[in-house]
Amino acid sequence: MKSKSHSKFLRLLKIAGTKKILLIISAVLAVISSAFSLVPYIIIYIVMVRLLNPDFGPQDFLYIRNLALAAAGVVVLRYVIMAAAFMLSHVAAFKILYGLRTALAEHLGKLPMGYFNANQSGKIKKILYEDVEEIEQFIAHHIPDLVSGMVLPVMILVYLFWVDWHMALVALLPLPLAFFLQQKAFDRDGQEERRKQYHNALENMNGTIVEYIRGMPVVKIFNQTVQSFTRLKGAVHAYRHFIKEITLSMAPAWAMFIVITSSGLFFILPFGLWFYIKGVISLPTLFLFLMLGSGYMTPLFKLAMLGGQLGHILEGITRMDGILNSQTISEPISPKHPRNSSIEFKNVSFAYGDKNVLKDISFTIGEGRVTALVGPSGAGKTTIAQLLLRMWDIKEGEILLGGVNIKEIPHHELMSRIGFVFQNGFIFSDTVYENIRMGLENVSRADIEAAARASQCHDFIENLPKGLDTRIGEGGE
Repeated sequence: MKSKSHSKFLRLLKIAGTKKILLIISAVLAVISSAFSLVPYIIIYIVMVRLLNPDFGPQDFLYIRNLALAAAGVVVLRYVIMAAAFMLSHVAAFKILYGLRTALAEHLGKLPMGYFNANQSGKIKKILYEDVEEIEQFIAHHIPDLVSGMVLPVMILVYLFWVDWHMALVALLPLPLAFFLQQKAFDRDGQEERRKQYHNALENMNGTIVEYIRGMPVVKIFNQTVQSFTRLKGAVHAYRHFIKEITLSMAPAWAMFIVITSSGLFFILPFGLWFYIKGVISLPTLFLFLMLGSGYMTPLFKLAMLGGQLGHILEGITRMDGILNSQTISEPISPKHPRNSSIEFKNVSFAYGDKNVLKDISFTIGEGRVTALVGPSGAGKTTIAQLLLRMWDIKEGEILLGGVNIKEIPHHELMSRIGFVFQNGFIFSDTVYENIRMGLENVSRADIEAAARASQCHDFIENLPKGLDTRIGEGGE
């Protein structure tokens, strides 16, 4: 289990490493910012030591004033550096996200239709948007937090041990307990399986919501109620039940973790007063530990939060890689080109999974002929048309276009030779012009108008308020 998590984490680092220079600079700036955050506390400690010095005199006021000005300058500089660190990490994150979403979209465009039948659009949407967005959170926010969360506590503890090792040991007392509680909250047995269940529940809910919205016209036509969508109701309740269950299982340990990380003074104050009364430490040292002795736990709290979120990020990457590793439509090694537009099916058999749809089908359609496929619903008419476009690849037989097996024709050429009108058309929320031009880059306006005339759409397009430039909504509304 740990080796799987390790490989997933390496995959996350590989993704982040595509903008390595930006992230290294961001990490260095985060370390500098963390170091500067300590300076005001150190200056306060130095000022208290000077103020309580029996030899304190008027000449020391100038020294204290200069220290106060230095502290103010360091605070301003620290926030400037921190802003620069986050700016660089955000730039890196947005560039990485652009590359990921582009790669996913391009790969999805090369997958056979069978993939989309087996995977709900809501699931794919969740991976493209939410899972990729989690990676942005890690790169843009968590990497600087991770660096400062590891470096700052070490800096604080090193300085505290340098000032007084007795009190430094006291400050360390809550650390083992906090670490144990954090592990109990986030690293329980079966946690990885729970993350898979979480993503499955979320994907199922997203998918059924999309189905519900798309099926709304049917609900209206047949006057059905929302209660008729039992799958949607069940998916939402299943997600709610899972979140409630996992929250209740983690809540006790997590609540104790928050208490421990926030209660450093519970240990420092009594021990500090006792050491002060015994003369082991000075008053400035006591105040220094009251300020910093529990402060080193704050970055650790961020690390704990990151530890809980990291598992979800890694599971999202696994699902994203599931898309990228899915088998695309194969391209021919030695491409051939059709002689004409004749179509021939030779002993074609095809099944959707275990369901046989076509068995040993053979027929020929000559070039220039108008041919209709007629038969009852479910006879395989749509499947035959889709197989011609290689939306699925057949296992038995051959499909020929112009005397050439369609598997030997480059996919882009096959698409350019066949026009396909889906039963349920999709219109993007854009202009009529852009909807017709979709997928074509080097076409003129005259070409678009010619396509509109050829499809018998030009007349009613001209009657729209702005013609081809009329913006239409999703679904053509």
